[in-house]
Amino acid sequence: MADPRTGACHVRTRSACSCACGGLRLVRLQGQCGAIDVWRRIQRDGRGAEAIWDTDRGAGWPRVEGLRGKRYCEVLLATVKDARLNAQVHNSYGLNDCPADAWKALDAAAIKTERGVIAALLNGPRYWLMDAIEKQPSGERQITKFGSIEMFLAATVDLGPIPPNLAPYAEHQVARATVFEYSKGAEVYELLAPGGNVYVMQAYSQQNDATLMERDLASLGSRLKPPPGWTYRARTLDSTLRVSYAGVEATVIQDELMNTYSLVQSN
Repeated sequence: MADPRTGACHVRTRSACSCACGGLRLVRLQGQCGAIDVWRRIQRDGRGAEAIWDTDRGAGWPRVEGLRGKRYCEVLLATVKDARLNAQVHNSYGLNDCPADAWKALDAAAIKTERGVIAALLNGPRYWLMDAIEKQPSGERQITKFGSIEMFLAATVDLGPIPPNLAPYAEHQVARATVFEYSKGAEVYELLAPGGNVYVMQAYSQQNDATLMERDLASLGSRLKPPPGWTYRARTLDSTLRVSYAGVEATVIQDELMNTYSLVQSN
């Protein structure tokens, strides 16, 4: 068992230790099991996600599994930096499941005024499509509340020069230091651009179509209108796909339904 105050592991098997706090399991090959406070919040929502610390994967980064199909929402707070529009991305995942009534009660204009930013953008509800995430630790997590919804600062996104290009299929750079993993045998949904770029869907959105479900994604191509030469496809992975942005910014796009895709880079 792990001390909930310190994260010290009191049960060891050879060189490995396995820590359990309230049903949460963390694994590390050597030393103490860390990051318990961060990941206990993810387990607390009772939605089945499991956090694992494994030094063999992601350079020892905390790893969360069981994400596919889990609901979350985001609030983006935009400011101007060096004549470009940058936004802090606040995410509810692991703190709550973005309750529908609380989400509908949020007022972007009121948040903008309250936070003193140039714009506040509501992004969601959304549903993860990867099976696991590994994220580089970045110190104590910054948690805030919008209305009654708790969120943490997950990333920053460069929306481009002012006025920003927020049109569908425009690329934006996101600082998030993550690895997204899609398991062998999983169905993935991709946009293929002329020149060879491949973008894999990381989350689907119900913001523009409240009826959109995961089962609809395989045939979504008939509804999309990407730029000339782009194609949409669904395929089943014959091996694990890891989309790594360790040490570099992620490149993301959204389609007209606000589904989000990451540019694929091999790990």
